Amino acid sequence: MFKMIYNIARTELQMLFYSPVAWLILVVFGVQSGMLFADQLAGLVSAQEMGYDIQGSTISIFANRWGGVFTTMQNYLYFYIPLLTMSLVSKELSSGSIRLLYSSPITNTQIIVGKFFSMMIYGLIMIGILFLITLCSWAIVKDFELSMVLTGLLGLYLLICAYAAIGIFMSSLTSYQIVAAVGTLVILTCLNFVGGLWQDIPVVQEITWWLSLSGRAKTFTAGLICSEDVVYFGVVIGLFLTLS
Repeated sequence: MFKMIYNIARTELQMLFYSPVAWLILVVFGVQSGMLFADQLAGLVSAQEMGYDIQGSTISIFANRWGGVFTTMQNYLYFYIPLLTMSLVSKELSSGSIRLLYSSPITNTQIIVGKFFSMMIYGLIMIGILFLITLCSWAIVKDFELSMVLTGLLGLYLLICAYAAIGIFMSSLTSYQIVAAVGTLVILTCLNFVGGLWQDIPVVQEITWWLSLSGRAKTFTAGLICSEDVVYFGVVIGLFLTLS
């Protein structure tokens, strides 16, 4: 079983990197996060030159509400993931290759889990780019809070995995890749912004907070690991993979 899943994940990764989309997303993701890091660092240097007392540099660079690397990149992840997941299952449906998979000794579970593992590996590559920025910060920032940044990376990775599970589910509903991409984008946009709606109504506030994936990830970017949020991401991932 695990060998089948491994083979599917490896094949999916190879096909993913044969297309320019995967490389383009990595380049854009790396350039955008690098520019954010440079802007935050330049702001701290300017403040220091003007004689201000610099405190909480790690939070300012990564978790700042206005331009922090993690907080800003988190708000752009839902644009990237639909482009990666739109063809994972829909291409099998449109080309008819799904019949070949069904005729081989492979179950639906192995197919879906294998494709999800390929996205998990791709997500690790994206997190690796942010980890390089973390190493640069560790080398130049005084009293660098490494544990807080690593917790933020974990939150972003869980968010990527949750988005990928939703994208795979949408891709399994249609044979048209554009429809899968648009459907995934709509759902992720709703889940990304629902946490800020109707916050003046106590009952609705609880519901929107429960539905907000990005709100759960903000706990991690603040340096806190909450078991409730870890379970929440696990439930979301498991739910959409099961539906797929």
